[in-house]
Amino acid sequence: MSGFVLAEEVSALEYNFEPYGGKGIIPEPSAIQIQAFRQALGSLIETEDLGPIGQNPNDLPREEFVKVVSTFLNRDTSEIDEKTLHMCADVCSGTPSFDELQTLPFRARSAFMGWLVGKLLLPEVPVPATSNSVAGPKSAS
Repeated sequence: MSGFVLAEEVSALEYNFEPYGGKGIIPEPSAIQIQAFRQALGSLIETEDLGPIGQNPNDLPREEFVKVVSTFLNRDTSEIDEKTLHMCADVCSGTPSFDELQTLPFRARSAFMGWLVGKLLLPEVPVPATSNSVAGPKSAS
C-alpha cells in the first residue's frame, strides 16, 4: 500500500518500566494537553535560575565558574522534580501515573522524561511529501 499510513508514521506511545514498574500505552494526548505541557515546561524554565545560559564556561573566571557549578549542584530540586513529574503524568492522562513515575529510580525517571519530551515536543523530521529524491551537491573529484 502506498500513501500515508498512520501506523507507519506515528507509533503508539508504549512504555516499559521493568524491572522497576509496569508497562503500558500512553493514551494519545490531545492538542490541549500538549499545549499545557509546553506552557508548563516553558514556565518552569522561565522561573528557574539555570545560571549563565549561553555563556561559554571557558569564558567565565574560575571563581565564577566554581560558584555557578556549586550553586547548581547544591540546590534542592525536589520541588522542580515534583512539578515535572506532575506535568508528565498530566500529559499522559495518568498512564503512567505520578506515583508510578515517582517510584522509578532517578536515571530511569530522567530517561523516560527525556523520551517523552522528544516524542511529544520534538517529533522526527517528516518524510518528504514525494518519493522523488533530491540530489545533493556534487563533490569536486
